[in-house]
Amino acid sequence: MKKSIYKKFIVRLILSTVVVSICIFAVIAINFNKNVVGKYEYVGEALTTTLAGDIDGDKIEEYLRTGKPDEYYDSVLQNIDNCTKNFKALYVYVAIPTEDNVLYIWSNGFTGEETIGYTTDYSQGGKEWMQDKFKGKKVKTLCYVSDKEFGYIATAATPIRNSKGEIVALALADFSLKEIRVAVAKIIWAVLSYVIVLMLVYTLVFYHYFNRHIVTPMNKLINVSKDLTDRLDKDTMYVSDIHTGDELEVLSKAFEKMNKELREYIKDNISITAEKERIGAELNMAASIQENQLPNVFPAFPDRKEFDIYAFMKPAKTVGGDFYDFFMVDDTHMALVMADVSGKGIPASLFMMISKILIKNHVQAGEDPGQALGNVNRQLLENNKERQFVTVWLAIVDLTTGKGIATNAGHEHPVICRKGGEYELVEYKHSPPVATLKKTIFKNHEFELHPGDKLFVYTDGVPEATNKNDKLYGTDRMLSALNKENDDNPKKTIEIVMNSIYAFINGAEQFDDITMLCFEYFGIPTNEEEDK
Repeated sequence: MKKSIYKKFIVRLILSTVVVSICIFAVIAINFNKNVVGKYEYVGEALTTTLAGDIDGDKIEEYLRTGKPDEYYDSVLQNIDNCTKNFKALYVYVAIPTEDNVLYIWSNGFTGEETIGYTTDYSQGGKEWMQDKFKGKKVKTLCYVSDKEFGYIATAATPIRNSKGEIVALALADFSLKEIRVAVAKIIWAVLSYVIVLMLVYTLVFYHYFNRHIVTPMNKLINVSKDLTDRLDKDTMYVSDIHTGDELEVLSKAFEKMNKELREYIKDNISITAEKERIGAELNMAASIQENQLPNVFPAFPDRKEFDIYAFMKPAKTVGGDFYDFFMVDDTHMALVMADVSGKGIPASLFMMISKILIKNHVQAGEDPGQALGNVNRQLLENNKERQFVTVWLAIVDLTTGKGIATNAGHEHPVICRKGGEYELVEYKHSPPVATLKKTIFKNHEFELHPGDKLFVYTDGVPEATNKNDKLYGTDRMLSALNKENDDNPKKTIEIVMNSIYAFINGAEQFDDITMLCFEYFGIPTNEEEDK
């Protein structure tokens, strides 16, 4: 069950009051305790220092030997009694801390014969402090101990020395700390009573005001808001009838306006939703058409033993501008295509399909890569009002010799892996992208593959994949991923790179299409290999 606003507020008010009260009590207790303890430090040190200065240390050694008090002993005992009364101490005495207990010489309340040689156990918490004091070490002025008979007490001590300067005993004074606890308790109860009374009065006043000026109008507004959805199906509009002259009246007027705008929005949203569904269906159909335009059945040429090939495309949107292609030009020549159309979405996908068809047509007509891209460039520039262009890497490989011709029209550098070696970028001067300049001459680049060599081509979506820190994946990470398992087949190679990209971007949104193609050349198989 949900709590009302004013109940929540009152509960929080009480909790905050309790927290503030605890803080106040803590501050009062700490300061009070500090002042009282400071007084005891001053009084205790003054008492024991005065007493230690008046006592002859050599006489203590004598009393320990004989165990017999004399007139001097009685005079010191009288002095101890006077100090106890004047300084309001609980207990004043002269004692020697031993390994196991406290050995008394003088103590108020006892005669000499009863005191000399009398021993007691250490009070809890005072053994180490008293022994360190007897050894002349610097320790804190007061030691707080728990005594079975007198409770929690503070003890002060000053060493007594003989004529040789040796410490022979301690002058000690105990002070009861009971008064501190009693005084602090009185103050806490006084403050607590005041806070409780003040909190009750404030809560009652606030409850009355909050209930009258906020809760009642708010409940009325809540009932109105519940009716808003019911009114949407009816012809009657909500009209504000709250007149409090404050924010609640403004809120009620806002409900009235919202009801009107919500009706209009629902009407518009019905038609927009229908339009979005239509566009979504068309986009899905376009994506399906685009996917089916790319070779996507692997193994692509199961009967061919001269090579293995695999390709992959992941569009940034439903449809993309990247594309790859591979096809047999004739019985001994293989064409490889990797391209990236400017822009994204439907326009890029349309330009991509036109570019793909034109490139394939010209290559299958017997043109080399440079000639083919030159003719495609001329055709795409006709009526290219949107000024779209496409970067292309196009190669034709002779499967009988491994020799190839490639043209790079503003595309990424291809990567090659020689058998037993590592993947490396193949860098050379590129031609401009297709559909940018008229009469562009696209230069061919010759290369040769040997059995076991691999080609890897890709679009800029691979090195420009970006993580959440706006760092690029880069070609160095791509090469590192390729060389991780450089003897894998093309499909496994592309999967390793894609997994590396996924791990790097770590869920970051993809802004560019990612497309890759890997081609492994085996050469013409021998008769024995064909038999296998």
